[in-house]
Amino acid sequence: MKAVYKETEGAYTACLTERPVPTLTKQDNVLIRVHACTTCGLDMHIWQGKLRDCRPPIIMGHEFVGTIVKAVGESLGFSVGERVICQPHLYACGHCEVCRLGYPQFCRSRRSLGIQRDGALAEYIAVPARYLHRVPDNLPDEFACLAEPFTISVSDVLVHADLTPGESVLIIGAGQVAQLALVAARCGGASRIFLSGADASLRLPAAAALGADLVINSGRGDPVEAVLRATHGRGVDLAVEASGSPAGIAAGIKALRPGGRMAVLGATKQPSVPIPWDAALRKAVTLQFNMMSDYTHMDRALALLAAFPGDLSPLITHRHPLAEWEQCFTELRDQQGIKGLITIG
Repeated sequence: MKAVYKETEGAYTACLTERPVPTLTKQDNVLIRVHACTTCGLDMHIWQGKLRDCRPPIIMGHEFVGTIVKAVGESLGFSVGERVICQPHLYACGHCEVCRLGYPQFCRSRRSLGIQRDGALAEYIAVPARYLHRVPDNLPDEFACLAEPFTISVSDVLVHADLTPGESVLIIGAGQVAQLALVAARCGGASRIFLSGADASLRLPAAAALGADLVINSGRGDPVEAVLRATHGRGVDLAVEASGSPAGIAAGIKALRPGGRMAVLGATKQPSVPIPWDAALRKAVTLQFNMMSDYTHMDRALALLAAFPGDLSPLITHRHPLAEWEQCFTELRDQQGIKGLITIG
């Protein structure tokens, strides 16, 4: 089968090559014919040799959808011909402390698709049945691929931050994480959604098309002033920080109403950053941190995508067949796109 294979560590060491079709085992007991796979920021880091956790040689990719073509052993009710997606973090032990606390994504036994084991930028992939989720019939492949990253936003915005219908939301950042948070806020019934970012040529128009009530060009003005002006000085109920920038973190805190909440989605990639601590204290702000997806909400994420009252296509800015995978990655690296879709079969 054809696959995007990263054979060694380092930058740009992946290539499209022939690999064996996976053999089913007692553990990886379902074989899936991959239809499509979307690109993640982690994929870019792996391609450029910047992810320390990556353990080549591996097939890349993890945000995929496909059809079951074979199953052995206990398939847990899944059948040949069903369209499915898969959780990317596999093999958590289930009995260590973090697993018992409900955080299997931190289990030391965990291995992730396209990072520590073969992923989905290939014609076939073999995975355990227990990590699969059925795709609603009315959800196209290209958007089914988004369910795994969208689950992060569902978990953080709708569950942990407890967005209530009618509340106002400020999203800081305009990349793929921020755009999916915007979709989650719409699904959660937010009354007004503000989004602040700097890419006025692509990402801010995408946010407007997805339903943001006000997009703010942070390169041209102060997002805090814009939000306070739009809310008559009150501030927003929930800020979703998806930029990872110290300025964005500060803006989110300052734009909150007293008693407001901030859901933290952006990584700063720095040992520490300054934040307006006293301002957060004086407002009694709640900071909600979370990491990776909570897969108890993946079926909900699929249902919300299938029922989304709008057009999700602005999320996907680049579309290529598997043979053009490197062109897709290069375009996203150089042109500040949002998501790439690689069709496989």
